[in-house]
Amino acid sequence: MSVHMKARLTKQATCKVVIEMPGKAKKFTFVPAKHLQKLEDFLEKYGESESIPWEELAKDQIAKYKKSGLALRGARYREGLSQKELSKRTGISQENISKMENGHRTIGEKVAKKLANILRIDFKLLTANS
Repeated sequence: MSVHMKARLTKQATCKVVIEMPGKAKKFTFVPAKHLQKLEDFLEKYGESESIPWEELAKDQIAKYKKSGLALRGARYREGLSQKELSKRTGISQENISKMENGHRTIGEKVAKKLANILRIDFKLLTANS
């Protein structure tokens, strides 16, 4: 966490959250106090469930960005690439990548294959638009 983020977190009321998962080391994070009720409501609803389809958790984002936009953004983030860097590697303009991620442009098969190759994902993830 950057010094800027730490300073910002200390200026607002935060709650320390411990995340424990079987077979994993404990993780600590901080949640702004104003979001604590939202987190508690989420845990109340999903806390005991074995498995939750990602579409269920992301239904608001899917409605806004479409599945393909979320998949593109997530894969790009996972690879540590900016839109500008992905643009350089694929030859697709940064503006079009932004439009795809924000659900304002569909992703055709040819473009999906180009992006998927760089992002190391199945191109079909980028062509599913719900």
